[in-house]
Amino acid sequence: MTQIRKSDIAKIKELDLLTYFKNYGPDELIRNGRNESYYLRHHDSLKLSNGMWYWWSRGIGGKTALDYLIKVEGFTFKDAAIYIKDLIQDHPPTKYYPSRNPNISLRLPERNDNEDRVLDYLVNERCIDPKLVKELIKNGKLYEGKFTHDAIFVGFDEDHIPHFACRRSTVTNHKQDCLGSNKEYSFNISKNDNEVLHVFESAIDLLSFISIAMMYDIDYSSASYLSLSGINGNDHRIPAALMSYLDRHPCINQIVLHLDNDPAGSLASTSIIQALQNRYDIKDKPPQEGKDVNDYLKILKKF
Repeated sequence: MTQIRKSDIAKIKELDLLTYFKNYGPDELIRNGRNESYYLRHHDSLKLSNGMWYWWSRGIGGKTALDYLIKVEGFTFKDAAIYIKDLIQDHPPTKYYPSRNPNISLRLPERNDNEDRVLDYLVNERCIDPKLVKELIKNGKLYEGKFTHDAIFVGFDEDHIPHFACRRSTVTNHKQDCLGSNKEYSFNISKNDNEVLHVFESAIDLLSFISIAMMYDIDYSSASYLSLSGINGNDHRIPAALMSYLDRHPCINQIVLHLDNDPAGSLASTSIIQALQNRYDIKDKPPQEGKDVNDYLKILKKF
């Protein structure tokens, strides 16, 4: 019978899951965007990111390959330890370190001398509360592009370094993420200790929801707000923006979805609920009228 010494156990526990799959099962890894984060081919709700893994559909996670084999594959501790010990002895692994940096750095559009067109567009065409718009401009989360006069929505990390930006034309329907944007830091308005997260497809829908709260003198500061910067109706995985946000904000215990009233929004909401319902209290609250939250705001403004 194979024996496992204490010194073996220490080495076994050093094998993280990314290193395990990079060495012994690279075909199982599916890269998620530009960053060193992955999904598993046969467990597509299990994500590896920042040296950790989390199985979202089951609400369990860890760091090591030993954790994975026991919690996901159903090994006993002894069988998993022996299996890893033999792998390490027969084929010593090359250590892989996760990288948080995207391959292309974010390129923010040059800022205009003023935000007049953005203010006019968001306040007069989109019915967003002017106080909210001016506050976002003041703290750098929103500005006007110099040459195109687009509205630029910016997402920051915990050190207030921008990693994401999306542009929304103030003249046409054109919208896109800026070059080098990392969706894991998508546009959001949040506080670290909030337990409720409201989720939207776009930054304008996010601002529309807060504007509705302001219309009715509802305090919106006790919750956090996240834009997914669009969804892929054919992708059943959890959006990278949401998954990363939850990774960085463990205080969240309730998620409220406000995705669009269309097949893509409905499918995305269903996929998110199925994947996360074992860990979070999730509510699906699409707009009561109109295609999206901004439509609903404009409807309310007419009455």
